[in-house]
Amino acid sequence: MGAGIDFFDDLVRTEITVYNQVDDRIKAANGVTVGTVNVLSMIERTENARVDDLVRALELRVGTASKIVDRYVEAGWLTRVPNPSDRRSSWLVLTDAGRQLLATALPTFEASVADIVSGVLTKAETAQLHELLAKLRAGLRGGQTS
Repeated sequence: MGAGIDFFDDLVRTEITVYNQVDDRIKAANGVTVGTVNVLSMIERTENARVDDLVRALELRVGTASKIVDRYVEAGWLTRVPNPSDRRSSWLVLTDAGRQLLATALPTFEASVADIVSGVLTKAETAQLHELLAKLRAGLRGGQTS
C-alpha cells in the first residue's frame, strides 16, 4: 500500500518507543529528561542560540520553547544574554551547571540510542535510516535542513 496507516503507525510508534527507552535511561542515570538533554545540546551546538532557533531545530511552538527556556533559566542551566544587534532578543547560553549537566547526561543519551539501534540495525542500515529520515524531514520543511 505504500505510505498509509501502517507506515504512519510504524514511524510514530518507533519514535515513541525509542524516545521512551532513552528517556527512561537518562532519568535513571541523570535525573533529567531526554528533552532536557536535547534542548541543552542544541543550545550548546548553536552559536548565539535564540528561542527561535529552538523552535526551528526542535519543531516546537514559540510559547513552548519560551516556557522551556524560563524553566531552565530558573533551574540554573541557562542564562539569557542580550543580543547586541537586536535588543528585542536574547542569546541563550549554558551556565556552568548546564554544561556540567550536559557533560554528564550526554554520554548516557548517546549510549542509549546506540544500544537501542545497534541491537536491531547494522551500521549501514542505521546510516541509511538516518539519511532517509533527514531527507523526509527536509522535504517536510520545504527543503530546509535546520
